[in-house]
Amino acid sequence: MTVCLCREQEEPRSSLGPDELKQAMKKIKDEMKASSRDTEQEDSVASKYRTLEELKKDMAQLELLVETDGQIMKRLLEQFNSSNSTTEQRLTILQELEYLVHQVDNAQVLCSMGGLQLMLQGLNSSDFRLQESSAFVLGSALSSNPTVQVKAVENGALQTLLTTLATAQPIHVKKKVLFAVASLLRHFPYAQRHFLSHGGLQVLSELFRADRGGVLRTRIVTMLYDMISEKEMISQAGLDLALDTAHSERVRQYSQVSLQGELLEEGWCGLVPQLLESTEHDYREKALRALLAMSPVCLDQYRSDSSLLGLLLSLRDQYQEMVQSEMILGEENGYFSEIIDLIDTLQVKMK
Repeated sequence: MTVCLCREQEEPRSSLGPDELKQAMKKIKDEMKASSRDTEQEDSVASKYRTLEELKKDMAQLELLVETDGQIMKRLLEQFNSSNSTTEQRLTILQELEYLVHQVDNAQVLCSMGGLQLMLQGLNSSDFRLQESSAFVLGSALSSNPTVQVKAVENGALQTLLTTLATAQPIHVKKKVLFAVASLLRHFPYAQRHFLSHGGLQVLSELFRADRGGVLRTRIVTMLYDMISEKEMISQAGLDLALDTAHSERVRQYSQVSLQGELLEEGWCGLVPQLLESTEHDYREKALRALLAMSPVCLDQYRSDSSLLGLLLSLRDQYQEMVQSEMILGEENGYFSEIIDLIDTLQVKMK
């Protein structure tokens, strides 16, 4: 018996009707359109961003446009020296330079570019505003910058500054010049020695006597106190520094600065107590600290000065009341207590 299995062996075939075929074709077309839109969107997004190579090129161009501090200072000096620059423009330039020279390296670079001479010329200007701004730039450049301090002394800055102080100038100019002098002398015994030999204390004493407001007096007394304290700190340094060559050299240099003797000779033992008559607590504090620092050479004059003795007693009573007020407010060991301690220490030395 023969059995035919042909139909069972054939693979099943699917058939689509006309409607189903149309739906299938529509789906294929929609998918192709969606794919095309995705590609266009990717191209659009890509067009909004630059390639890595383009970014590198742009960054290189930006670097060329960024000025270094040195380039800025060079440009400012050229503008300052231009005959077309007005006084107002020069004042703006000096303000920008003052900001830049707070960085030690910038101050040194400015000096190497001729900026030091520019500032010294500014001090000799007939315009008080240029004098003040030039002194401010110079003082900022000198601050904590030994390299600039040395160059300044070599270029005659000390003499120029003292001459400016000795001539008739508005107080705001003298304040900035004093700032420059203090910056030049700080931690620089060589400059301090030349300051004394060039009549610096005489110039300051005339300025002290002429100043009735106390602003210049306070700055002068603070400067003298700093100079005295520096020398004492160097001479009283620990024994572990005794064999240090650099320290020994500094001790030698400070030994050549005869500040205490000069203060006695120039009458500062009688001048500094006048600052105690101020109504400003800060002025009094600075005067007391200076009086204590000067006591090794001034004690005999202090003891014979009846007005000083009476003023110290009066001030102590005044500050004792202030201390009691501080204690009521819960402020122990406050500012006024420190002033009383200074008065007490000075009175003990004077006994």
